[in-house]
Order: sequence, then structure tokens, then C-alpha cells
Amino acid sequence: MKKTATIKDVAKELGISVSTVSRVMNGLDRVSPAMRKKVLDTARRLNYVPSLAAVSVVKKQTKLLAALLPDLTTPLYASILEAFEEAARIRGYHTLTVLSHGSHEEEMRFLDSMVGRSVDGLAIIPASPAFSDYTVSLKPVVFIERPGNGDGVDSVVVDNFRGAYLAAEHLISRGHTKIAIIASEREFSSGHDRVLGFEQALRIKNLRIRPQYICVGGGTEKDGYAGAFRLMNLDDPPTAIFAASEPLCRAAVAAIHDLKLRLGKDVSLVGFGDSDFARTYSPAITVVSRATGDMGKIGANMLIEKLTSLSPSVGQQVSLSVRLIIRESVWTLG
Repeated sequence: MKKTATIKDVAKELGISVSTVSRVMNGLDRVSPAMRKKVLDTARRLNYVPSLAAVSVVKKQTKLLAALLPDLTTPLYASILEAFEEAARIRGYHTLTVLSHGSHEEEMRFLDSMVGRSVDGLAIIPASPAFSDYTVSLKPVVFIERPGNGDGVDSVVVDNFRGAYLAAEHLISRGHTKIAIIASEREFSSGHDRVLGFEQALRIKNLRIRPQYICVGGGTEKDGYAGAFRLMNLDDPPTAIFAASEPLCRAAVAAIHDLKLRLGKDVSLVGFGDSDFARTYSPAITVVSRATGDMGKIGANMLIEKLTSLSPSVGQQVSLSVRLIIRESVWTLG
């Protein structure tokens, strides 16, 4: 493996001062174009890699962004992170991945740590609706998959209301009138908006919203399994379920299987968020699809713009469209 050179090696090779090399590497002026080219060519030839610590001293930046996520077992979060890291890398930034495991205390512990204070900015999928807590570090922050809710935080989200509306509308178009929803806590806007979109579709089609069919709780697979199990054991169970997240959809399928019910026959199902599971399960599951990669890419670019712009945005929200992918898990009644 080729040895990595230091800034002193580059300066010695060219017979110039270390400060001149430093100015070139950090994009500062007062260096002629000819000298800049010589320094960069020599740095590449000698395999020089700039030190993050050195960049931090000169530019008061570490070129390090933190991605603060609940977990990486959820396909949504893994896809967002992959796109975020790639977009940051293209623009010359390193990324640090931090898992909160859904704990707001863990998030605050990281923000208060030396590492948390040293990063240039943060992209966060918040574990708590106490959104103002995330801005106390005075670092630029972008929320992904959660709107800023007027706290001056830029955010990139998907149209959760529209997605849930499309799911319910599709079930209604197939003749279903007894439709249930399994969603995460309403305190988070994503779950809240999905419940609102679902209910709006029922109202527009003049269908009664049955409280016993509105199953709102935690967002884990355990919660989803319990919700689907309860719904299908009602005296008058629904003929269709909208599972408003990937984990809840997987859990609903497991409960339906364990109850010896036939998916797409005894009960129909629409999920929110496409996945390998939804595509390969038999029958394949109808879902509301969202551009998860775009969320990560846009989130990274929004954060970098806040770091580099002379007039950074405040409270900007980008909402990405969704679409319904029709497969085999919805049966037509009638």
C-alpha cells in the first residue's frame, strides 16, 4: 500500500512553505493558479490526504457531518443513510453515523458530547417530538422524514397525507368498506398525517370511521403484530388493513399468517414503504412507495448548503411525492 504523505512532504518536494500548501488545500486565496496546480498535482502524486484536524484549525470546519438515526435494521433508514453518505462524499464531506435506538436521551447525550459539538452539522431522524431540543447545540440541523414544525429547522419529508389517502382510496375502489389502519403514535407528524389522510379518504367516500378500526400505538413490529391480531379478532373484523409503515406491514402479515387467514382473500392489505419483503412475499404486497434515496440525498445537500451559503435557508421544507404500487394483496369484493 502506498504510504500517505504529510503536508510537510508536499512542501519539501516543492521547496515551498507549509503555509502555502495549507492555503491551497483549504481553498484559501493568496496563491497563484500556477502554484495551486503544482501543489495539487504533487499532493496527488505523493498520496497526500488532508487531516480533518488541520482543516478544522484553518477553516473552523471539520468537513464532518453526523447522521443521527434510530436504527439501521429498518430498510427506510438504511436507504436514507446510504444516499446521505454518497451525496456528502461527492461534495467533500465525511459522515459519522450515530444510532439513537429510538432514545431521545441518547440523542441529547451525543449532542452534548465532544464529538457532537465538533461536527459541522447534523441530519437527524428525531426520536422525539421535542424538536427545539435539537437546535440547542447551535449547529446547522436538517430533519429527515420529520417536518421541522416551525422551529426554523430545514426538513425533507414525503407526502404522508397523500400516501395514506391513496392507500385507503385504493381499498375503497376494490369494494372494501370495513377498513382498518395500524399506525405509529400520532405525536409524530408522519404517523399523524397518515391517519389524517386515511380518514379523509373515508369521509370523501362517505364511509363511517369506526374507532375500533383505528389502531394507533408504537411503531415496532411487536406493536404491529398486536394491532393486527386484535383487529382480526374483533366480532366484526375489517376486510382490509392499511399498515402505515414497513415494520407494521411485516408484522401485520405475520399476524394474518398465524391466524390462519389468507392474505388477499380473507383480508386485504396495503403497506406504506416498498421493500424486498413486499416485493417477494406471496402474494406480493400493494404499497405506497416513496423515494427514500432522494430523502437522503436532498437532506445532505440541504445541510451542506446551510454550511456554505452566505444566506442559508431557515425552516425550508421539501416534500417528496409518493405513488401507489398495485400488487396482489388486495382482493376485490362484490
